Amino acid sequence: MNLEKPIHYTIRNFVKKDEKALSRILRECFGPTFTTPRRLKEWTRRLGVDPDDIFVGTVGGKLVSCVILVSKQLHHGEGVYIKSAGISDVCTDSDYRCKGIMSNIMKTALEKSRHNGLSNASLYTGLDISAHRMYERLGFVDILTWRTYVKHLNYPYTFGAWLRYLNRSLKDSKVAAKKLEGWEKSVTINLKDVGILSFRFRKGRFEKLANPPKRADIELSTDLETYLKIGRNVIQWKDAVKDGKLTLTKGEMHDIDIFKRILHWRWDD
Repeated sequence: MNLEKPIHYTIRNFVKKDEKALSRILRECFGPTFTTPRRLKEWTRRLGVDPDDIFVGTVGGKLVSCVILVSKQLHHGEGVYIKSAGISDVCTDSDYRCKGIMSNIMKTALEKSRHNGLSNASLYTGLDISAHRMYERLGFVDILTWRTYVKHLNYPYTFGAWLRYLNRSLKDSKVAAKKLEGWEKSVTINLKDVGILSFRFRKGRFEKLANPPKRADIELSTDLETYLKIGRNVIQWKDAVKDGKLTLTKGEMHDIDIFKRILHWRWDD
């Protein structure tokens, strides 16, 4: 039985004093893209976002959730475009998730779009995140009309940049910091078409290792294509193991679970 008391919240439009709080929760959800209120302001100005198109949820006066409406054009054939209400930056502070706040903010944003005469709303999201269930309940349908192709010319450099990005993201992720507390491990990844890459997490920071440790806590072998597809949830870890595309030679179950979370940067259970 769930005895948790219902939370009382308010949905309203963004006001200028919200910039700092809004920047904070966007960093927690999406990493260091919105590092400062100034960068957030520049981004919304560049997209032509009106303050009335930013919806926020507050609890006890604290901003905890947001949705931003962005004008988009959907391509429906050669030379044919229709206006769409672009749903962007769907985000909730990790302490206030699964309480119905976001669902009602989304409904408010969609109702405004309908009132403004738009025939549809669209959003772009990761392949495997828990928010999909909410989107489906609100009537969104997965149409998957495009793909992303990437060719890495120097993946060891990209690997180092990824670790630096994780360190910046960790500063704003309360959930990640809590999950990683006390987890001080090293990981060795043998990419058949790249070479051996290693990192360790120690004292709250990710560090790229110039040479693999003699006794890594996690050791695995795969190819770059499979590794990238696992990271983007195009294929599942267990399926890659089953098909022989990924071989795990060392690692405790708990440590592997943490590594998967790091790989996807996904911390909600």
